[in-house]
Amino acid sequence: MSTIFNYLNILLLPLAMIAGSSVYSQEGIKFEKDTWSNTLAKAKAENKIVFVDAYTTWCGPCKMMDAITFSDEKVGDFFNTNFINIKVDVEKGDGLGIAEKYKVSGYPTLFFVNSDGELVHSSVGARSPEELINLGEMVAAMVKDSNKSFPSMEKRYLAGEGGSEFLKNYAYLLFDRRMEYQRVFDDYMKTQSDLLTEDNIKFISDFTRESSAPYYEFIIKHKAEFDKVVGKEVIDELFKTILFGEAMFKIKTEGDFDILEKNLLEVFNELEAKENLDIFKTFYYFNNAQMAKIQKSDKYPICKKKFFDSSVSYIEDHEIQDSEELNQQAFLIAELATIEDKEILEKALAWVKKSMDQDVNYANADTRALICYILARNEEAKKYAELAVNLGRKEGEDVSATLDLLKKIED
Repeated sequence: MSTIFNYLNILLLPLAMIAGSSVYSQEGIKFEKDTWSNTLAKAKAENKIVFVDAYTTWCGPCKMMDAITFSDEKVGDFFNTNFINIKVDVEKGDGLGIAEKYKVSGYPTLFFVNSDGELVHSSVGARSPEELINLGEMVAAMVKDSNKSFPSMEKRYLAGEGGSEFLKNYAYLLFDRRMEYQRVFDDYMKTQSDLLTEDNIKFISDFTRESSAPYYEFIIKHKAEFDKVVGKEVIDELFKTILFGEAMFKIKTEGDFDILEKNLLEVFNELEAKENLDIFKTFYYFNNAQMAKIQKSDKYPICKKKFFDSSVSYIEDHEIQDSEELNQQAFLIAELATIEDKEILEKALAWVKKSMDQDVNYANADTRALICYILARNEEAKKYAELAVNLGRKEGEDVSATLDLLKKIED
């Protein structure tokens, strides 16, 4: 489900729980299970660049990369062919020194080094399968042509080079390195007379990441053109990610939902805006309830009920049928519910069953086991926990949480 990946930074805690962690994918990228020095030696012998996933065990976006991106077949084909790949836990063993040497400060940090351990390129943050392949292709191009490396392009820009293709490529390079790119972006835009070419539409959408961005209103005004070139689903997700992310920090009371609704209506039709507002409310109330639970606040029962009500409204009012969305909401309910919340648990269980009617996988089997355990239906809970473990191992998931649940059931 696209929502899971794109809302990662604003819904980090619940999504991290859902995703789980898979250190070594059974399909997709094949990561070396060796020391750093041996990995570099292998890269030298095969004349390849080393791709490094620098992660932590608690990092939600890292878990999402494992679950969605590294397991992707196309990603695996490209990276296994072009690079030697290794995962590095930056909080233990070799990872401590590697993190210090390559200045790893955000997670995940995805970086590339040559066989001598010299940094070729570094990028911070989770990426979709397509984005990771684009990153790999860019690094491969750098290796073939040193003029495309960051030091070379920086020198050329400071020397006054200002061709449109150069400026576009340099802007992307700065953006990818999480460096200040606005000046280069502006320089490129000044070279363009038609902002609605296919290349410029892609360029503008790639660099628009907040509602205060220079071309945010331009995309709204020309949304039909952007939908046609980039894809309506992609542009819709771009707006939702921006608006949801900003709303998480701006909304202080329920009255502030009107602000988000107004912003959504600038982009979406009335029905779409209402559905997007309602899905946002479920995550907003879940985060509030989870925080109240952690803090042992006396507001927790109220926060929990608001989340339960918002989840039911979202699923039922919009007649949600998507397998992953049904399971996601059911899982979040199970995170907060107890046996006293039997009515909402029964609803969540029905959603999971509907999800499994479409596709039986580790995530929904695990959720079903958890809900049945809370409802004290231990025989059914054990059945689906065992199923989840078997499916999870086949899918390359970390099934440790399910094994813990299975132990509780058996005890």
